[in-house]
Amino acid sequence: MTTTAEPRADLAALTLDPSDTKRLEGLVQVAARLTDPLEQALQTEAFAALAERLPARLREGIESFRDTPPDHGLLVVRGLPVGDIPPTPATYGSNVLGETHPSSLLVALVAHPLGGLIGYEDEKSGALVHDVYPVPTDAAKPLNSGSTLFDFHTENVHHPVRPSHLGLLCLRPDHDRRAATMVASVREAEPLLSADDRELLRTDRYRSRFPLSFTRGLAEDERPVTEPHPVLTDGPADAPGTRVRFNMHNTFGTDPEAQAALERLNRAMHTVHRAVRADRGELLLVDNRIVVHGRSDFTPRYDGDDRWLRRFYPYPGELRADVLVRAGGRVLSKDSYARA
Repeated sequence: MTTTAEPRADLAALTLDPSDTKRLEGLVQVAARLTDPLEQALQTEAFAALAERLPARLREGIESFRDTPPDHGLLVVRGLPVGDIPPTPATYGSNVLGETHPSSLLVALVAHPLGGLIGYEDEKSGALVHDVYPVPTDAAKPLNSGSTLFDFHTENVHHPVRPSHLGLLCLRPDHDRRAATMVASVREAEPLLSADDRELLRTDRYRSRFPLSFTRGLAEDERPVTEPHPVLTDGPADAPGTRVRFNMHNTFGTDPEAQAALERLNRAMHTVHRAVRADRGELLLVDNRIVVHGRSDFTPRYDGDDRWLRRFYPYPGELRADVLVRAGGRVLSKDSYARA
């Protein structure tokens, strides 16, 4: 599957004014003085109080997106302060910013109205804020560290506790301004499907391999596979509407008919997709329950000025202690799949 990635003009952005940006810088400076590690600090009353002081326009925009997301399931925020940015790393796992960098604290504050950050022990060692940049050894792989076309996928499709939203904060765009985050909503794609396909995609005739980002070091035939699951489901009574769960690199139908329906869904997603080329200080928030996302191809130079995003996972609701790495924490353990 290939796609063009031309930005759509029908996507409004929430643009902060300079006074909002200044206010955020002040909140981040205060957050930096909290002594606890980020995982504990963001659960304190002091951190919650800081999040309540987000600029009204930003806080209200996030809350509106949380409660009544638009059909396209995407919120773009511009004018965010990201602090001083060092050269983009070129090796996987470089943690040059850490938890106290302004961008780390900023995304934690932004995620608070959406339920707070979560992490996964078997992805990036449980980090709550991820660095997304191209790595030479991953160039041709369907990974956030790659640079080839990354087709549509639900974030963490394999896990029973998936983030409700996905956040991507741009620190630095790619040299050629070619890389685009592609998003596509099931609310806009489902009407393009036949009634038979919509019914078939709601059956347990699909399985998903654990993504490469969770299984580094394992051979292809060693990667675990989920139990059968549907690709489309109906939301709860308090949040009705179709929800989606698939990854075109890892989800597969258990029979040819199911696989063909999945491929038709992906084509429908490409038909309705939007593409966003983020610049420094721009944030993309995606509703991970109704939207799949991907990335267009681009050409890294590995010269310290490559594309660099901070990725984070908001999750609303409580996390049970028996699925956490640390009691009272926000990181799901490697054996949480069977106990979540």
